[in-house]
Amino acid sequence: MTEDDDVMDRLRHIATEVDPPPADVVDNARAALSMRRIDEEIATLLLDSALETGVVRGSTQDVRLLSFETSSVSVELQAEVTGDRMSLRGLVTGAGGDVTIEAADQRRTVPVDAEGWFTARDLPRGPTRLRLRANDGRAVTTSWTLL
Repeated sequence: MTEDDDVMDRLRHIATEVDPPPADVVDNARAALSMRRIDEEIATLLLDSALETGVVRGSTQDVRLLSFETSSVSVELQAEVTGDRMSLRGLVTGAGGDVTIEAADQRRTVPVDAEGWFTARDLPRGPTRLRLRANDGRAVTTSWTLL
């Protein structure tokens, strides 16, 4: 970090304390950024096993099931968590192509096989979302989920 970077960081901090941006400006900026990929269809979370009551968890490994859906595509996801790492196994119905897994500060693209399955191992735990780029050009994105 250069001296100029330090000065700019201090000025940003002072400006935020002295004259923070109005809440509606922040909300509008977030809304504008959420429209960056307006061509993508957002998959709705239908099921999250972590929200089910009476779930029994293992002591060394947790398995979480999630289900996302759009009008034409569904994604079933199994997340196996061990420590601070996780593995994902998914089934896509209604489209083929590639799935990009965005987890923490990492992106990994994996192919969806002919039966609709994809797998990714050794991912960091944390906020995660999936982006499906279908062979026909459609784009489907899940919401961010804390895994």
